[in-house]
Amino acid sequence: MSSVSGNDPLNNRVYDELGLRPVIHAAGTITSYGGSEPRPEVMEAMAQASQSFIGLLELNEKVGEYIAQVSGAEAGMVVKGAAGGVVLSMAACMTGTNPAKVRQLPNTEGMKDELIIQKIHRGGYSDMYGFTGAKLIEVGSIDGTLEEELEAAFTDQTAAVNYLFGPGLLQKGLSLSKVSEIAHAHGVPVIVDAAAMLPPKSNLRRYISDGADLVTFSGGKFIRGPQGTGLLFGRKDLIDAAIANGPPNHSIGRPQKVTREEMVGLYTALKLFMEQDDVALMASYRTMIEPAYEVLQGLDGVRVSIEHDPIKHHVPTVVVRLNSESNGVDPQKLLGDLLEGDPRVFVTYDRGDDSVAINPINLRDGQAEVVAARLLELLG
Repeated sequence: MSSVSGNDPLNNRVYDELGLRPVIHAAGTITSYGGSEPRPEVMEAMAQASQSFIGLLELNEKVGEYIAQVSGAEAGMVVKGAAGGVVLSMAACMTGTNPAKVRQLPNTEGMKDELIIQKIHRGGYSDMYGFTGAKLIEVGSIDGTLEEELEAAFTDQTAAVNYLFGPGLLQKGLSLSKVSEIAHAHGVPVIVDAAAMLPPKSNLRRYISDGADLVTFSGGKFIRGPQGTGLLFGRKDLIDAAIANGPPNHSIGRPQKVTREEMVGLYTALKLFMEQDDVALMASYRTMIEPAYEVLQGLDGVRVSIEHDPIKHHVPTVVVRLNSESNGVDPQKLLGDLLEGDPRVFVTYDRGDDSVAINPINLRDGQAEVVAARLLELLG
């Protein structure tokens, strides 16, 4: 929920000059339409940071100390989004701090270059581990993984094991604690990608407690830092290796530059995130979306609910199950009509349960009702 008032986000002179129309972002913190809105304090801190020069490595080290403090890890650093954390975490496990190996990637000759991943965690995001030249070794099936299948996948070339947490991702495979136990018995680190797994705050410490050696989160989603930032934290030796593989060094991570303004912005956002009252915030989200829920009760043939759970809907969310086949709804046309209308509305379609949702994280007061009215117009 935005904390900026006094301006209309749908009338923005910068985008007007470019001939673009902003959208009402009702899809949570989806990257493709901007993630989340940074807090005013974040933008102020970034402007202040821009007025002085500082060594990027020493700044990252200091911000990393705070990241380690709030996560319970040995060390931390700022990365270029959770995607940057994915790439640097894999590189770290392959090269260590050896400068020759760092400069060699993505040529992996002479180094361990296999990443074990459960098949149920394999997808577009996991492709980024391969940017380092690593080979992904899938284990198990879409229905889960046996301990024996994981055990059998380790070889002399195994550099790391991956574990993915994501909203709506069914945890049908081995638990993180079990994967960590097996991997550590082989002397192999475990990398967790938890980009969008906030809230709750407790997740910042949960994965380290369950045995992960490196964990990455987005800084531009629920933390509300600069969209292009992320957190990477874990074992100090592996964070040192990730720093060696990152900017400003001439390495595979060189293009993932994080500016001094972004580091300070993330630091500020993370401090505010840790101080916020989550119970009060969730209550305010529910209050914001309840009028939209009431509006959509007028739709026939669909099921409308407010849902809030630790797996899929991390904040109170209005979920509209379309019953597309029976109602003759073309979900992709619906999304297109919402984007082309006035005002423009961005939501996403969940094929798994045939639904669209109104997520309040990026909504201003009154916008939930506007989104509901557009849905009522198109589906009624």
